[in-house]
Amino acid sequence: MGSTAAAEEDARVAKRARLAPPAGDADLISGLDDDVLLRVLGLVGDARDAARTGALSRRWLGLWTRAPALRFASQPGGFWRAAPASAASLERYAASVDAALARRARSGCAIERLSIAYAAGSEHYPVEQPSFADAAELWIPCPRDTETERILEQLMPASVRAARGWIGYAFRHGVKSFDLDLQLPLVLPNFLRERDGVEEVELDDELPSAVRLETMRLALGGAQLRLPAAMTFASLTNLSLERIRIAAGGAALLGHLVSSATCPRLQKLRVRWIYLPAFHEEMAIEADVLSELWMEDVRILMSLKLRTPRLRVLHIYKCSHVALRISAPRLEELGIIFRPACPPRWLEIDVDLPCVRSLKICLWSHLSRLSGDREAENDKYMLLLRQCSSLTCLQVFLRGAKASKKDVDMIKSRVPHLPHITSLAVNVSCSFKRHGYGASVASLLTRFSNLRRLSLHLPFFDELEVELTGLTGTDCEVWFMKTMLASAKGLFKVAISFNPYCWQHQGKMDAFERMLLDEGMWTSHRDTHMLTCLRESIPAYITCEM
Repeated sequence: MGSTAAAEEDARVAKRARLAPPAGDADLISGLDDDVLLRVLGLVGDARDAARTGALSRRWLGLWTRAPALRFASQPGGFWRAAPASAASLERYAASVDAALARRARSGCAIERLSIAYAAGSEHYPVEQPSFADAAELWIPCPRDTETERILEQLMPASVRAARGWIGYAFRHGVKSFDLDLQLPLVLPNFLRERDGVEEVELDDELPSAVRLETMRLALGGAQLRLPAAMTFASLTNLSLERIRIAAGGAALLGHLVSSATCPRLQKLRVRWIYLPAFHEEMAIEADVLSELWMEDVRILMSLKLRTPRLRVLHIYKCSHVALRISAPRLEELGIIFRPACPPRWLEIDVDLPCVRSLKICLWSHLSRLSGDREAENDKYMLLLRQCSSLTCLQVFLRGAKASKKDVDMIKSRVPHLPHITSLAVNVSCSFKRHGYGASVASLLTRFSNLRRLSLHLPFFDELEVELTGLTGTDCEVWFMKTMLASAKGLFKVAISFNPYCWQHQGKMDAFERMLLDEGMWTSHRDTHMLTCLRESIPAYITCEM
């Protein structure tokens, strides 16, 4: 009897030994304290994956319900096989998110940061901030497509219902940071047409007060938003509204929403791709502590009035305003690019802008008899230049290539001399041809006499020509040439002339020749003072004169 019991005990010990991990494979992560594990769970890309960590061990079971940050992200792809499948995919995604949020609510632990993203056809528009070189030609919704419109009509109701529920959850459960990003295809006719009787996302007085909300981003994929007449966001400091169609009468409500009466602590505001259907509407923003304001592609607005005494950064790109009035005496950074051929009829700046050091504008290079509005647009930009008396850094998006001999140069005749500017960046529009931008850029450069930094951004041309003069043969110039060749594979011609009074270039002929031959597509010929390199793929050459 005793031997049987001993045998059974030995068997149990052997079994535990087999199941126990080797000493070197001990689960060290599960031994960390809760604060560290919650930090790890907060970094998981999708909260549904965080919930699955409960299968690892009892140590992880239910731990995700205490993570301070939850992120939900759909997996794009497979949504365009058929309209019913697309709508069903969105509904399944929304149901899984709702189930996870309900389970989190039952835990009693507050969520600090909540992010929900759904992507369907996100290739139709960028989600990142466009560079200044693209600012004058910002995103345009994808063209009309019957199949895409049909799919969108089935996606939109489901997305609106989901957005309502998620916004309500964030408000009711005291979320501090809320990011909702619905990436739906924005078909232009659908975005602009009247939508009487359609479902809307609503921020109404029935929602609980979001007293803890500090950061909110609503990107609604073109859905219609109805704004509240009275709602206060006492803690909100950062607000972003994107890809939204505002219900009729919403311009005044939007201005009120972001003003000090509703958001007394708002410091950063971004409004992107917003459509206001009633052209006659006016918007007034009176925000005492607002420091940054970005408005991009806001259509259509009769009047925009800004009274922002502490505003330091203001960017307005491709918006439609008949009247624009700015009162922001502390501005330090300003960027304004009007919708092409649609400058505001009235542009008023209450006071000078002595603190502005950086300015971004657009200029038309030439005036033709069929484009008289270009002159009025340039005049508006000249007003900004005159108001910014302490300007040192200027970025210009250059448009309007010379189309005929009768076109008038509007740079020399309109742009004053600007000796106080030391940094200039010129972004040449794609409307210029390969041989058409040189005269316009040269005309612009005559307006500056004290430049210390010059940056020239050219559009892509099949064949590029570059001319470098006054080189002295330094190692820095060799490095610059390597960088230029590496980034300009379609180079057609490079002409290099050295300073004849500088001796440093004498020993650099071999270095330049080796560098060009290392590209694998150049042949060379040299004599005492000249190096000529030919590109084999196209009839091109590089000439270095000494």
